[in-house]
Amino acid sequence: MKEQIKKLYQEMQEDISFYQEMGIPAANRLGGALKSIKEIALRLKATVLQDGFQDEAQEIDFFKHQKPLFVCEQIYLTEYATVFLGKPSLSDGLLEAYYLEELKCLQLFINRFGFLYQCYKMEAADLDHILFLRDAGPSGMLLPDMADADPLFSTNGDYLWAKFMAYERLMTWLEDELKRLRGGGGAAVPQPAEPAGPGGLKWTGETINLVEIAYGIWLTGQLNNGQVSITEIVEFLEKTFRVHVGKPHRRWQGIVNRKRLGYTRFLDECKLAIEKRIEDEFAK
Repeated sequence: MKEQIKKLYQEMQEDISFYQEMGIPAANRLGGALKSIKEIALRLKATVLQDGFQDEAQEIDFFKHQKPLFVCEQIYLTEYATVFLGKPSLSDGLLEAYYLEELKCLQLFINRFGFLYQCYKMEAADLDHILFLRDAGPSGMLLPDMADADPLFSTNGDYLWAKFMAYERLMTWLEDELKRLRGGGGAAVPQPAEPAGPGGLKWTGETINLVEIAYGIWLTGQLNNGQVSITEIVEFLEKTFRVHVGKPHRRWQGIVNRKRLGYTRFLDECKLAIEKRIEDEFAK
């Protein structure tokens, strides 16, 4: 079961990346990502209820470490969108005050559940039998209302752990935004250079653009007289340009869903750029 859960998590991460890179309005990207997360969460639930747990240790591990990873993404995306879409645009001063207020709200939540937050941070196991077993019964502790109260797929603590994860990420994002507003917040720590492909080349554009190229190459049979799969082409481009594209058929859906923006948005931009270059040369 653990391998199935791992595959579902990887699929969820690919879906989130896919929607983030689509050239559609932010609200549509959020809706698509949340819908995908919900569908994967239902599959996760079906897997768990079908296979069950070997013992209490496995059940605790799932509700303490694995299920919260999925719920965290849903909470984070929803809260991030709320903060992002509510940003004031009049001045940096108002924006800074807005971010500080949001940070304060997140910190108040963590302070409210301070004892349990310390258990979360320390990976303490003393309360695991109360927080992460489905038949533990009422805990008698202060806990937030659970979005998923299904007794077959919820425990006293799994939703709170997911919320801690999501709120920590939100706080990190807000702190980074504040540093940016204040001029960077000090010298950046040098990071080791990421290995590049042949000749020092690395793809820095949107990965969905590389998918357009890959499908263009495949559908017109440009490699090996057409005797090559789209997966092989994508893997070749990933290795060459040091970029992660993911499953080609999933990324293809992103292209198919671009009805309003045009299916070949990037290739159309390439065509226009080449034509402009030629016209500029003729003009000279």
